[in-house]
Amino acid sequence: MKKKIAVFANGWSNEALSNAVKGIKKYAAQEDFDVFVFLCFANVSAQTELMQGELNVYGLCNMADYDGIIIFSNMLNSDETVISLCERARDQGVPVVSIGMEVDDVPCVSVDGNTGMRDLVAHLVEKHGVRDVVYVGGVPGHAESDARLETVRKVLKEHGHSLKHENVVYGGWSNRRTIEAIHSVLKTRKGKLPDAFICANDIMALSTATELGNMGYTLPKDVIVTGFDYAKDGQIFFPALTTVQQNYDEVGYQCCKILFENMKRGKFRARYLVSTCLHLGESCGCSNTMDGWKLRTDFCKHFYQKSTDAAFMEQTERSMRQKISEVSSYADLKLSLREHFHENHRFEGENLHIVVNAEYFQNVMASEQEIWDKKTRKKLEVVVSLKDGEIQEVERMDRRQLIPGYEKTDGVQHVYYILPLHFMQYNYGYVVFADEPYILTEELLYSYMEKLQQALKLLRTNLRLDALNKNLTRLYDKDPMTDLFNRFGYENKAIPLYQDSVRKHESMMVMFVDINFMKRINDQHGHIHGDAAIRTVAEAIKENIDGNWIAVRFGGDEFLIIAPDCDDAEAEDVKKNILEYLEGKNNDGSRPYHISASCGYVITDPESGYPLQEYIREADRLMYEIKREVHAKDEEEQKKLKKQKA
Repeated sequence: MKKKIAVFANGWSNEALSNAVKGIKKYAAQEDFDVFVFLCFANVSAQTELMQGELNVYGLCNMADYDGIIIFSNMLNSDETVISLCERARDQGVPVVSIGMEVDDVPCVSVDGNTGMRDLVAHLVEKHGVRDVVYVGGVPGHAESDARLETVRKVLKEHGHSLKHENVVYGGWSNRRTIEAIHSVLKTRKGKLPDAFICANDIMALSTATELGNMGYTLPKDVIVTGFDYAKDGQIFFPALTTVQQNYDEVGYQCCKILFENMKRGKFRARYLVSTCLHLGESCGCSNTMDGWKLRTDFCKHFYQKSTDAAFMEQTERSMRQKISEVSSYADLKLSLREHFHENHRFEGENLHIVVNAEYFQNVMASEQEIWDKKTRKKLEVVVSLKDGEIQEVERMDRRQLIPGYEKTDGVQHVYYILPLHFMQYNYGYVVFADEPYILTEELLYSYMEKLQQALKLLRTNLRLDALNKNLTRLYDKDPMTDLFNRFGYENKAIPLYQDSVRKHESMMVMFVDINFMKRINDQHGHIHGDAAIRTVAEAIKENIDGNWIAVRFGGDEFLIIAPDCDDAEAEDVKKNILEYLEGKNNDGSRPYHISASCGYVITDPESGYPLQEYIREADRLMYEIKREVHAKDEEEQKKLKKQKA
């Protein structure tokens, strides 16, 4: 039966991961299992919140769904996360193997860096007469960096030399901090170069060599620089780095072997060491065992193709970001991205999935914290599901499934890379790539994910601004008491509606509504009841007009209705329904006064050339005639009452 293996890794160690996956795939072909790589770019030098957002991707994995777990403990940049993952696996009874970091009751596969580093330092001392060394470590307290430092100390001591405390600096495994460290140590040494800079990885070695070159020094004539990792860039670099190969393909293979031994026979192996080997290069003055000129020639042959690919990829990324920036809703986002990836997936591969918490883009007025706190974050939706180059119409999926439409195919092994989508520590989804897409093999994954997340964050910001603008427009255009349009709304809505009807040569109704005896209500019952009367008439209007009609509170107790495609018969019905609604309110006994209104209307002539204001005046005049009759009738009734009382 086909199995599933979960791998927890860090994208900054792309070459080591890529080589390890080769070893894992080699074993997968024997045992038939798929590999799910939970991958992030957690960085100890990043903001705590940003790092947490990356590490949260590991929480997507339900350990019980997998037959075995492999953890790149030495590369996750978080020992706490390593221990937590190991405990989760053990609690679920799932076999687990740690790479590099020893955890209680967990088998460990490690690279024996001491062998390669010992050979490197011995070579420098014995072959090149190195005595004075500067060691450039990763970060203080890092197990592998400290182990390499200790090996340097021991080998130097064995040859009668020492490594001074002030000659140990740290480059944080990165370029910028390495350059700072080099300048710092040279300042301490008053500009005097050591015999060699021994760096704990190739990235720091390349940074050191480049910066020394910028300062006017020549390698290896003025100083030797060595690395550790056997990275491709170090092989192509001039001078090619003397370095140590870690054989991570063997690491990946041995991890799988231990897992399957545990699955089948319950056999437990506490630790397995994979040896490392020294590769001599031009940076120490030796012949290049890597045949650097062939590598450089091949690089140059493909340079133009790589540069054109990079330009085309940037173009398609811009297209994707542009599409994201132009959408106005979550529904539009799905349509736009599905269209984009159906036509453009050369660099992402034939299989790509984007899964999100839809509420993050639908409830944009809520903060990231509010969305994160809600249980709805577990209800994920599929924005894009590309399978074998074709868009799949998948909307929702079980959170534990992770990959839309995933099926176990016997005899065919796949590797899935699952990366987080997040803003700082708040995750809102993830992206899945399959097998070996261009962006992974060319180490473009970090840049790609950064741009995608920036575009999605900008989208949410734009959607929020749009919602705020709509709210502001609503507040600006709407009367707060009645929720009808105010005079500003009249300018923005009613006038354009009338102008549109004229262009279409269509007539419309203009009705003026005025509350009868409004002054009497205010004088006898107070303005609270007066306001209630205004709201009641507004309700009568809203209840009896169509959705595309415009209702305006035109003045204190005056209302205007603009109704496209409305004839006399419909106008009479509207008038009748409004008055009946008010009469119903009079009969419910909820107010100490009688409420009524006068309604006058006209039907416009699109060929007349009259402005809307002219029709409003006419409707107002007709309303006033009705109102005058109502008031005259009331006066007669008041006179009769006075005579009766007299």
